[in-house]
Amino acid sequence: MSEDSHILVVDDSPTQLKQMAMLLEKDGLVAHTAVDGKDAMEKIQQDAPTLVVTDLQMPEMNGLELVAAVKASFPTIPVILTTSQGSEEIAAQALRDGAASYVPKRDMITGLLPVVRQVLAVNQATQSVSEVAKFAIESTITLSLENEERLVPSVIARLELPLAELDLFDEGERVQIAMALDEALMNAMIHGNLEVSSELRQTADGKPYAEMIEQRKNESPYRERRVYVHLHASNEDATFVIRDQGPGFDAASLRDPTDPENLERAGGRGLLLINAFMDEVSHNDAGNEITMIKRNEVSNGNDEG
Repeated sequence: MSEDSHILVVDDSPTQLKQMAMLLEKDGLVAHTAVDGKDAMEKIQQDAPTLVVTDLQMPEMNGLELVAAVKASFPTIPVILTTSQGSEEIAAQALRDGAASYVPKRDMITGLLPVVRQVLAVNQATQSVSEVAKFAIESTITLSLENEERLVPSVIARLELPLAELDLFDEGERVQIAMALDEALMNAMIHGNLEVSSELRQTADGKPYAEMIEQRKNESPYRERRVYVHLHASNEDATFVIRDQGPGFDAASLRDPTDPENLERAGGRGLLLINAFMDEVSHNDAGNEITMIKRNEVSNGNDEG
């Protein structure tokens, strides 16, 4: 982050506000604070942050209202929610209304920084899409990727370019699409091709998780496996297909990814976000391919031809 960029943290609890600010600043980020949504909007208008992290339950203006206000006035600023048990329904609504991601409060110490870093990287990728091809009416892209996480932001930027060319979706929607792509690509690389379990993240500060990823990148059969990405975008919708060469999984055995109660459960976070941000999500029978469709509601509702 540049010297003049910062993250705005919003919470009516002084203790939690201080804890989140300290976590961010310990990682080298600049954190400003606000005590509720109304205070946050005033500070955003005075000095726009790069990212907002907000509690849901607050006086004056709650987190759901803040998400709507930021989306309406500052659509390029992503919002991360901090969720607690009992707030699942309102958190799920906030994700549908424009929030970029969430962190359960019980996982704040270990979960806040990775999510903040993920959203910052994804948002930067979407902002790098600048040139618009005014006469584009359709676009198709197919990629074959190595299992390398550092490629993901650049891949997302490449996939976002046709959306900008076709003038599909607003800035907030494109950030959400980028978040869904990030989750699906990382899942295909790490869990699909390299077969590294997300449960390893919970042990020894995630060190065994990172070590196994690096180890399997250099071992057969894992290193030979590829991730295939296909995008077809038109004025009506964008369809993303991501397939790995791993053994797959039984998609039917997963918890319902659209159930708000799963916000507070460990695991399945990626699919919950994907289902919140995309209009249609499906897996193939083998469980190694996901298809995600985002429809252009403006075109569908208002296009007179």
